[in-house]
Amino acid sequence: MKTLKIIRNCLDPKGEKCLPNEFGLLCWNVHKQNLGYRFDHFLKRVLEDYTIDLLALQEVKITSNTSSLLDSFHFVFAPNIRFINHMYGVFNGSRIPEYESFSLLSSHRESMIQTRKSAIFSTYTLHNGEMLLLVNLHAINFRATKVYHKELEMIFDSIRHHHGPIILTGDFNSWNKQRISFLMKLSGSLELQTSEIEHAHLIKSFMGYKLDHIFYRGLEVVESYAIDVKKLSDHNALYARFRAI
Repeated sequence: MKTLKIIRNCLDPKGEKCLPNEFGLLCWNVHKQNLGYRFDHFLKRVLEDYTIDLLALQEVKITSNTSSLLDSFHFVFAPNIRFINHMYGVFNGSRIPEYESFSLLSSHRESMIQTRKSAIFSTYTLHNGEMLLLVNLHAINFRATKVYHKELEMIFDSIRHHHGPIILTGDFNSWNKQRISFLMKLSGSLELQTSEIEHAHLIKSFMGYKLDHIFYRGLEVVESYAIDVKKLSDHNALYARFRAI
């Protein structure tokens, strides 16, 4: 995989520097719909209904002259598609500044459309002083299983050095038995657990295989839900509230 220059939005540095003891995460493939009024209206309601300290979004659209509710977060953004006036990619947002971040671009391109996929890795300070690693990825889709395995393995190899708490989430495009089995094998090798999500029937699936997941380690899950986004995207959102151990 290739390293990738990331884009940052930094807010007032005088604010909180660590996540609270209990903190919420929203994971969502927004399907490039994050710049409209309907998106801001829906996200505002979600932020009122749920405690959300971290955002892990995929297929986010960013332009140089359009603002949105996402601008109220510290964020790091790793584009995988660039045009003159806008970009698409993965997005980690937070109520606190991240300690550090880096991103990777897939070695292989999608067939036909010839785009790569991106992943972003961010660390945040927990209330107990430990460093949380948040990994947000949009996995390669329209390639052979062996390519999928290779790309996913490189993601996992990039986080093996981290010995503290981890959240690994995103759109894994795990749409067949071989893909989901390999994903579970790799997550097990890092002692990652799968968040048991309520209203799981809302999670984006293909042929009975769920595409979006939340894996974690070194944390306790307080609650986790799939949220109906009212057709704002072709994926519903995932929410999890964690407690530091």
